[in-house]
Amino acid sequence: MNDAPSLTRPGPDSVVWRRLADDRGLLMGGATLVLQVADPTVGAGVEQHSNFKAEPWRRLYGTLVSLTTIVYGTTEEACTEVERLRSMHKSIRGVDSQGRNYSALRPAPWAWVHGTLAWAVIQLNEVFRTPLSAEETEQYWREWLDVGRLLGVRAGDLPDTYAGFLALIDAAALDGLEDNQSVRDVVASVSVIPPPVWLRWTSPVWRLLIGRPVGALSRLTTIGALPPALAERLGLRLTEREQRRLRRFITLVATLRRMLPPPLRPGPAALLIKWRSRRRWDTPPPIKELYEGATARQADRNDARGAGAVPGS
Repeated sequence: MNDAPSLTRPGPDSVVWRRLADDRGLLMGGATLVLQVADPTVGAGVEQHSNFKAEPWRRLYGTLVSLTTIVYGTTEEACTEVERLRSMHKSIRGVDSQGRNYSALRPAPWAWVHGTLAWAVIQLNEVFRTPLSAEETEQYWREWLDVGRLLGVRAGDLPDTYAGFLALIDAAALDGLEDNQSVRDVVASVSVIPPPVWLRWTSPVWRLLIGRPVGALSRLTTIGALPPALAERLGLRLTEREQRRLRRFITLVATLRRMLPPPLRPGPAALLIKWRSRRRWDTPPPIKELYEGATARQADRNDARGAGAVPGS
């Protein structure tokens, strides 16, 4: 197996392992989804094949479970989840509202979604005043590209540097990303948080006590965290009053976090994920198994050419 590439997952000493699991990550869900679905292929896939509009909680939970399994699970669990994602997305293809063919296994949109997930973590820390250093940021990006190899994101599908990915976002915001039905659905869903299915019987009370007040903060965070060029293209703007409210909310979150002892700052869910992962971590991974899985995934991708990706749909 001398021709096998070095397919590895970032381990417990990596920046990705330390930074990905963070309970504040829920605050970036809206902005990340908007950045993803503004891609025409991703937007069409979510609109036509996802139940996000009806059950946003289920989609969010599924995405988080998938990410944590691939990064923090055992090698066997990670490989199984990667194969599940690839299999699930084979059927996500069709013709969008503008008559354009799309497929979830096209390289560019598949890689785009993967890149936005790194952007989400880095931007979360930037917005909430715990920024990664320039060196940490680029190291995180390099490690995230390694994760992408397991998913079938090829070398060259994304820029080699995070700075390059930010330049790609700015360029795409000017020509490529678009306002579409999925963008509008995401913004509507984060603006008034719907109850999970098992609490829908409380809808009037939920809407009053949770849906509207939490949704108002969610909307501010979503728009405020977006790349400015994209927010402008989508017509998403905050008034001066809303900007002041967002700054107060960011200050509150940052202050409360600083009051915690450093080991507790990621939050209880993140700490549980990392504790469980450290106990079960198996290294080194079976490169042969990972390589053969990646080879099969590449064959799937080649089949989809000519037919653009939505990991976690």
